[in-house]
Amino acid sequence: MYQVNFLPWRQQRITRNKRRCFALFILQSCLVAIVVIYNSSQQQFEQTQWQITKMQLEQHVAQKQQQIKVINEKQAKLAEWQTHRQHLNRQAQSNRTRLNLLYKLPELTPQKSWLAKVSLTGNNLEIAAVSYDFHDISQLITRLESNPLLHQVQLIKMGKTRQVNYLHVSAHYQEETNE
Repeated sequence: MYQVNFLPWRQQRITRNKRRCFALFILQSCLVAIVVIYNSSQQQFEQTQWQITKMQLEQHVAQKQQQIKVINEKQAKLAEWQTHRQHLNRQAQSNRTRLNLLYKLPELTPQKSWLAKVSLTGNNLEIAAVSYDFHDISQLITRLESNPLLHQVQLIKMGKTRQVNYLHVSAHYQEETNE
């Protein structure tokens, strides 16, 4: 019988298969490496985009916080100015009311009498009046008591010197409230 040696072909075939498998393995490894590198670069790109977005949002938040701070400061300043304006309005109203009271004093003073001293400090009104007629000077107290802006009218001093009657009166002044 004749024997044929198939071993070299088998060896060559096995070597060829090994080379193909090795080439396929290298190709697969390269593809896996490319996919890994691509995914890594994609993740890095996305991370960079997220960081940029985060920085932009942080800047936006910082701007908004600054705007809120400025608005709050302006609101506080506005409230302060409004309070100041209300105070000035109350003071102006008080001054108008006091001026009105001072304008009414000639009407309250009897005809043959005259005012020697008028002092309006705080809520205290002091009046010194002089008259030749005792009846006229005593009417002043009654007229002051009938005025709705004055209360606790008190006679401090009353007398007569050289045919002239004098009167010193104190009263508490109450401002009108328009509420």
